[in-house]
This record gives sequence, C-alpha cells and structure tokens, in this order.
Amino acid sequence: MNIHIVYTGGTVGAAIRDGITDVRPGAAIRDGITDVRPDAATPPIPDGVAASESRPMNILSENMTAARWRELIFHLRTLPLGGKDGLIVTHGTDTLAYTACLLSLFFSAPALPVLLVSANRPPADPASNGPANFAAAIAAINEKIPPGVYVVYRNSDGKTYIHSGAELLQCPCGSEDFFSLFYGGAAGDPLAEIRDSRLLYFKTPPARPAMRFGNRAILLPGDGFAENFNGDFAEVLSILPYVGLNYDRYRIDGADAVLHGLYHSSTAAAFTEKKDAGASILHFAKRCADAGVPLYIAPFPTSPPAGRIVYETTARILDAGAIPISGATFEMALTALTLGLHTL
Repeated sequence: MNIHIVYTGGTVGAAIRDGITDVRPGAAIRDGITDVRPDAATPPIPDGVAASESRPMNILSENMTAARWRELIFHLRTLPLGGKDGLIVTHGTDTLAYTACLLSLFFSAPALPVLLVSANRPPADPASNGPANFAAAIAAINEKIPPGVYVVYRNSDGKTYIHSGAELLQCPCGSEDFFSLFYGGAAGDPLAEIRDSRLLYFKTPPARPAMRFGNRAILLPGDGFAENFNGDFAEVLSILPYVGLNYDRYRIDGADAVLHGLYHSSTAAAFTEKKDAGASILHFAKRCADAGVPLYIAPFPTSPPAGRIVYETTARILDAGAIPISGATFEMALTALTLGLHTL
C-alpha cells in the first residue's frame, strides 16, 4: 500500500506540556520525514505501508482561517498523488466538520480516497482515540474504500465510524463524539464502521455532494476546480436563531452573502408586528434585499417530511426572499457559500 499523509496539527499531533495541550511550536518544515512528523507520539506507520509525508501547517484547528484553508488547498493540489492508494489528512476536531465539507466540495471527484483523521486526546495519552483513528484510516484504504472524502473517528461507544465528509456535523460542545446528518437521513447515521480492520457499510457511499439553492441545483466544482481555484473566498455572515436575537446589531455591509440557521422545525422568528421588529427575520430580510446581499437559510428539507405541514413562519421567511439551501448540513451550506459556489 502506498499513501501520502498531510499533517496540519490538531490534538492528533499535539502533546501536553505543563497541563496545556498544544502542538509542537517552532519546528521547521523540511523534506525529511523526521522533520515533518509533528510529534514523536504520532501513531506509527504500519509495516508494509509506504508513506510520503508533508506538513503545510501545524496549528490547533480552532485557529483555522480562510487564509490557512487557502494554504491547505494550494498544498494539496501540488501533491504528486499518482500511484497513491489513499491520502490521509490529520486535523483537529474543533473545525473538522468545516474542513471535511471544504475537501468534499474541492475534491468533488477525487481519484483516490481522502480520509481525515483527528483525536480526542494527544496520542501519548492512553485514553486517546488518535492511534485507533489512524489505524482505521489505513484499514479503510486497504479495504478499497471508494474514492471520496471521509472522516474516521472512534466514538465513546468504542466503535470506529467512517462518515462521509459532506455529512459530518460539528462535535457537540463538551462531547468527544461525532455524528452525521443528511436531510432524509437520521442523526448518528454514519457511512460505515471499521471493525477488526474490516470495512462494514451501513449505507451506500454517497455520490458527489448535491445541493439546491432554492429551485436551482448547485453547480458542483468540476474535476478542474482544484487546479483553477485562485484562492478567493466569499465573505459570509453566519447567524443562528436564538431568543433575544436583535438583527439591528448585525452589519451586512461588505458581506457577499448571509447564511441564517433555523430551528429544528425549519423556522425562525418571523412576525410582522412593529413592536420588537428588530427581532424578526422579516425585518432583517428587507435590509439584506435593500443592500443587495442574498440571504440564505439552512439546513432546509428538499420537501417537507410526509404528513408535516410547513409552519406559517417558514412560509413568511420564504415569501420575504430568503433562499433555502436544501440537501446540505449547515456546515456544508456555509462552506459552499464561502467557496462562492452560489455565484457559479
């Protein structure tokens, strides 16, 4: 087996020093494998596996930025992956779902499997799932998992799951577990499990990610997108609904788009009374329309579940000009807008 490993940092490449978890500071990036390995405690590469390695950055993933995403993309597209059986990217858990979506869109038709590996604790900690996640990624490649973007992660139930990168949700605050969600599916419904180094599928691996902006099907990045990407990202303002939200506190000047999250019933506050109008998305939608900034809402079902009627508030939001993004998680919708796919 012949693979390439890209190290970006995160807990899977971190150590504990003076009670603080951090990546190793100050190491220069050189061509040698010894220099690019982020920490001596990083899980070893199994016998029989030939691996080339690189490290474009060494950060905790909460410090991921659009500029660093750009750096990662430029690095990935220069890798000589011909003849490789798979690509492993190590990454921190905090922003793993967003980078998994980024790579799912960026490599919409990869020639090989791309597996993101992270850890709940530094690898030297006996409670770390990092070594198991790394070994499972190797096993998935050995089991001939189809080309695509995946996340490999052992949850607290002791099972090591493989998630489609396009379906991964943010890890809940305070939790050390990851789940998948895709409209039409169910929470916690991963793609597969690695058990005793064998790949056990729960469902058919997904085709290219597909989304809709309103009634328009999204034009996914084609095979040449990676080579032609010039590094430009759209500036997206993200808002989540909550009781006490005051839209007058948000500035939209300079934004290329706004993405508004929804409650679980695909709703948000949408009343027409003048009292507390600043708390209604209808008031905000008019501001966006007047400024020429498109307002998107997500996640949104492709069609209402059987027997369920759309709420009056949802109908008002749509009538106000908000554009629903369906067939995608909130994380995927935000990533797609940041890549500017809504303008294609």
